[in-house]
Amino acid sequence: MKPICFPFTYVSDSVVKALATCFGQFIVYRPLAGEIPEQLRPWVEEGIIDIRIPVTENQKDIEAAVKNYLSWADLHFDSSGLKLPFLKTWTDAVPFSGAISSSQVVADLKKQIRGTPVSLSPEPLLAARLFLYFAQEFDRQNQEVAQDLKRHQQQETELLQHLKMEDDVLTAEFQIETVQPPDDAADYMAMGRLEAWTRLLLRDTDISGIFVTHSPAIYQDLLDKTPGAEKLFHFDRISTLDSMAPEFVAWQQKLMSDLAHIVEHKWSPTAVRLLDMPDRPAVVKTLSLRAFLAVDQNPRDFFSCCAQIEFSDSETHLTDDRFHNTLIGLIELNE
Repeated sequence: MKPICFPFTYVSDSVVKALATCFGQFIVYRPLAGEIPEQLRPWVEEGIIDIRIPVTENQKDIEAAVKNYLSWADLHFDSSGLKLPFLKTWTDAVPFSGAISSSQVVADLKKQIRGTPVSLSPEPLLAARLFLYFAQEFDRQNQEVAQDLKRHQQQETELLQHLKMEDDVLTAEFQIETVQPPDDAADYMAMGRLEAWTRLLLRDTDISGIFVTHSPAIYQDLLDKTPGAEKLFHFDRISTLDSMAPEFVAWQQKLMSDLAHIVEHKWSPTAVRLLDMPDRPAVVKTLSLRAFLAVDQNPRDFFSCCAQIEFSDSETHLTDDRFHNTLIGLIELNE
């Protein structure tokens, strides 16, 4: 069984490495079929990321909507100034799609600029997939900015060291100002992402019972909505440098076996005792992993309830008696 990374359809390198350290492999949903982003491709080829596309219909409609929007945005706005408001205002509507007049487009655009919702009421799954597409593009570009900034700072440091050649009181004033890179936006529009992502989950024909996020806001929200949740564990110092050590690999395999047993069987606190982390020397780079269990709730029922989504006719038959419980994990990189 592989855990599903949620509610993101794009994950940064640091998150991939953290998830791979704990679980080896994991699943990432994508809202559209098509070319895998260059950054994700090596992880997919290594078998660490398993890309799933639960919904493939209306692909051309969404591609056309995306293309039309980007063409319009390039003409009217700086791209960096419109994409964030776009995510907020189009979460329940599909722009630039369908047979609508040019006057209707102009009217809707004016409403968008004023922050007024438009009057379109598209099929919710279609709107969710478009929203997730723009959300993953935002995440991808956010990581590219962070990487470019880090590379630029490294080049500045190397150049200054080359110019100074050695520490000199005369050059002490030439210090590089540290610029904070953008965060990974894990909690940006977190609840909107969760609702949209849940619509993909409800259409997946081969789900998991283990779900892991790197968003503290998502984790806490689901925990708050789960009366009687069983807090399973909290490993606070997992070394990112020991993932290939034999004892660590054994712990990882035992962890996945135990978690699979927990979600597939009736819950009993004494049924499974999770192994403690192997004793390792103190290291600088570590991560933490915690999890809770939604007892007697299968994944589809759990997420649809938390996101307040009713099953559609095409989703009601996708029941899975395999899972008795749903496990929610949070992975965090320690500073």
